[in-house]
Amino acid sequence: MNFDGSVIIKSKRDTVWEFLTDPHLVSQCAPGVKEVEVVIPDKQFRTNVGIALGAVKVSFAMDVEWIELDAPNRAKMRARGNAPGSAAEVEGTMTLNASEPNVTELYWEANVQIMGRIASLAMRLAPGVTKKLVGEFFDCVVSRIEK
Repeated sequence: MNFDGSVIIKSKRDTVWEFLTDPHLVSQCAPGVKEVEVVIPDKQFRTNVGIALGAVKVSFAMDVEWIELDAPNRAKMRARGNAPGSAAEVEGTMTLNASEPNVTELYWEANVQIMGRIASLAMRLAPGVTKKLVGEFFDCVVSRIEK
């Protein structure tokens, strides 16, 4: 499943970059994230993420790796995780453009693959759930950065 979008943030590009590439800061806005452990600074971290797909709740232990960091322009990450009987892989990219002084345009893309027992449920419910979670995430990000 592929998802993408854009967000305008009224802040300098460097500030947006620092927030979005700091696992501890960005995880405060990520719905369902329970804990974050930095394994290798600026390279790899682990997290536990709980996701509700309708009445089904699943918790994934995720290993996240930055596979590209071109500060403050572009970042690419890969996450792999497991839950009982299921697995998920996510590859995401963000591009930051300074559209005018103190305004940053953030463009993002994500390719999500869910395998195992919850795959068919995820295929049906993911578009709606993803839209809701992405909205919550970016509302929080914009609020934290702009204040």
